[in-house]
Amino acid sequence: MHVLFILAALAYGASTFAYGLEHDDPEGASRSQVARNSSARQRRARLLLALAGVLHLCTIGAQCMRGEHPFGSVFLATSFGALLAVVGYCLLTLARPMHTLGAVLAPVGLFGLAAGVMFGATSVHDPLPAPVHSLATAHIALATAGLAGFVLAAAVAGLYLAMERRLRQKQWKPRPGVMSLAGAERLHYQIVLFVTPVFTLAIVTGVLWTVRAGGVESMGARWVELLMAVAAWISSVAVLVLRAAFGLRGRRSAQLTLLSFACTLAVIAWYGVRS
Repeated sequence: MHVLFILAALAYGASTFAYGLEHDDPEGASRSQVARNSSARQRRARLLLALAGVLHLCTIGAQCMRGEHPFGSVFLATSFGALLAVVGYCLLTLARPMHTLGAVLAPVGLFGLAAGVMFGATSVHDPLPAPVHSLATAHIALATAGLAGFVLAAAVAGLYLAMERRLRQKQWKPRPGVMSLAGAERLHYQIVLFVTPVFTLAIVTGVLWTVRAGGVESMGARWVELLMAVAAWISSVAVLVLRAAFGLRGRRSAQLTLLSFACTLAVIAWYGVRS
């Protein structure tokens, strides 16, 4: 398992380097030649990220063979969620160019992989009773899917804000492999539109899980996690409601998504402090 982890981490690192690497095209090169060179660099970076994702999946499989199920702890779920985000990005690139977004997802995948291997299944605190195991599984699965979606949404939101800032400062220079500002805003909305109902179902199953386990009294210090999760859900819903009711979009919508993602990260950090 450790060998797979090392290979996956190296592949993530290589893909991060490949995404950040820029070559100076020779003077006098035609636009078509520049575009081909850029396309070749982007293809190599995507292949390295896809390889890292495959090795990440193999690492999770090896952990499963050791009895560390992806839903066994918040850190194992985080590792799986990061992998889902990488897979989601690879699928999205089949339809539209998003080279810059890959530079964000590569270190995210490495972070999730490292957290899952480092903490493993040792971070389970105050577990709820076993008779409601199916609800627990559903809740953690939905929360993991929501985390993966929010990683993508937050990455696109951050990309949008960076592009919008450069445009306002008149520093924008379109390049091959970079989506347009309107395309980033539209993709951000589509991802949030998908993630919000997933998080809604995660909250529903989480509430049912708690009720069947004995109510709020059985949660102990876990009430902090509930408040953070509700804050994340409210922020994501606000993106959709404000867009439909008042036409809010663009920078403020992206900022709301980043706020929501910050709440999600706070839940993970809370687990880390207690572990």
